[in-house]
Amino acid sequence: MTAPVIATLALAALPAWADAPADYEQAVVGKWRLTAALDGADVTSLDEKEAQRLVGRVFTIRRDAITFGDRKCGPSEFEAESVEPRMFVREQFHADAAKLHLPSPVTVVDLSCTSVFIKNAVTLVIAWKGWFFDAVRVKR
Repeated sequence: MTAPVIATLALAALPAWADAPADYEQAVVGKWRLTAALDGADVTSLDEKEAQRLVGRVFTIRRDAITFGDRKCGPSEFEAESVEPRMFVREQFHADAAKLHLPSPVTVVDLSCTSVFIKNAVTLVIAWKGWFFDAVRVKR
């Protein structure tokens, strides 16, 4: 590929890249009900019974704070990237992505105290204390 073609392609992609943080923020902000404890990492802060007890609880993502139970984390910048889940989950979480049923590639959004994977418009996989949970958007 020639330099002018590469420069043109880079400029064409610029508007989408510039809008990306707002899009990811909009995709994840809201209330999410945990529906299943999918799997734990090699090292976790919760055992399986503790993880199962979190199912049904609501995880709230706002621009200024993330709240879950009595835990409150500060504001997030909603930095996101598209990743190949098998390698990313192994490298970043020391876990196996097989039981997470993530699309490939998947968008992962870094929040102030955790990360979430966008499965679709109404479903996230939320990483929490070494466990991965399916979560569905709570209707407003």
